[in-house]
Amino acid sequence: MKIISIKQLHAETGRWVRAAKKSPIIVTDHGEQVAELRPIGATAPGRKFAKRDWSKMPFSTLDSTDLISADRNGR
Repeated sequence: MKIISIKQLHAETGRWVRAAKKSPIIVTDHGEQVAELRPIGATAPGRKFAKRDWSKMPFSTLDSTDLISADRNGR
C-alpha cells in the first residue's frame, strides 16, 4: 500500500487516482492518515442498518405528525 501526502495528491491527482485502480493509496496530512483512495467495489460489504430492538424504544401515545405540525407552526 502506497502512502502519499496531500501535496503529492494535489500535484498529480490523475496519476494517483489511476494508480489506486491497482492498489489502495493512503493520503496523509502532516504525517496523519486522513483518507484512502481505493478502487470502486473494494469496500467490504457490511450490514446496511443495525437491527433495532423495538422493545427498548420508548412508548408514546402522541402522533408524530401532530408534533411536527406544532413545531412548524412555531416558526
